[in-house]
Amino acid sequence: MKGYSTQEVAELLDLPPEVIRDVARGVLDPDKSPRGRYRFSFQDIIVLRTAKELLTAGVQRGRINRTLISLQQRLPQNRPLTALRIAGDGGQVVIRDQDKVYNPESGQIHFNFSVADLAGDVAPLARQAAENAQANDEQLSSDDWFDLGVDLEAVSPDDAPAAYERALELDPAHSDAHVNLGRLMQESGDYRGAEKHYKSALQAEPDNVLAAFNLGTLLEDLGRINDAIEAYKGAASFADAHYNLSRLYELVGDHAEALKHLKTYRNLIDPN
Repeated sequence: MKGYSTQEVAELLDLPPEVIRDVARGVLDPDKSPRGRYRFSFQDIIVLRTAKELLTAGVQRGRINRTLISLQQRLPQNRPLTALRIAGDGGQVVIRDQDKVYNPESGQIHFNFSVADLAGDVAPLARQAAENAQANDEQLSSDDWFDLGVDLEAVSPDDAPAAYERALELDPAHSDAHVNLGRLMQESGDYRGAEKHYKSALQAEPDNVLAAFNLGTLLEDLGRINDAIEAYKGAASFADAHYNLSRLYELVGDHAEALKHLKTYRNLIDPN
């Protein structure tokens, strides 16, 4: 029978079986074996991992279940709990969504001021650098243009691609510029251009973990699952690559490989 047993999940997540069963009864709806034992899907494990993180952050077990149940009831049917980043903050449960943090129980929204303050500090510097770059083009190296692109992403995203492109004109093998430009193209829907730049980054720097990981996400978005698996393998030192590999192997029905990569993911994020 497909799925993971309570004991397997307990070992993978280092979570007591009674906690797993408690969350399963209150929040999840896992399949059961003919003997009535829980069989957890990969998506169930994601929610259980979130429950562990909340417990570690000091959130009481009763509040965890109440919050997760409340979230399930409020979310659109096509958006599962696994689509949210759920975290603990001072004993409270919070949802992190891009530049916002909000309390799912009260609905109160908190702005992530660390992001806003950083962008505000960088904005005048980045704009001044862009003006200086236009006036003194010959004095800037490919690394200078790359750094300018990074700054511009925070304050003037539309201008960032041109800075990365200028870096690549000066140094076609600038792997980091390829990665960042590829990421911007992927976000804008230019998947062909993004794939080209990720592969150029890997050609210039075969062990570029970020290029391999980003290429994996792109190929996964395109539905090229086997190609995505091969790409993620190139990011073997990156914990999230193993997490995604486990999910994809589960998708193609290779339970053993899924379990192996999930164990590797756990070892990388918690070597103790």
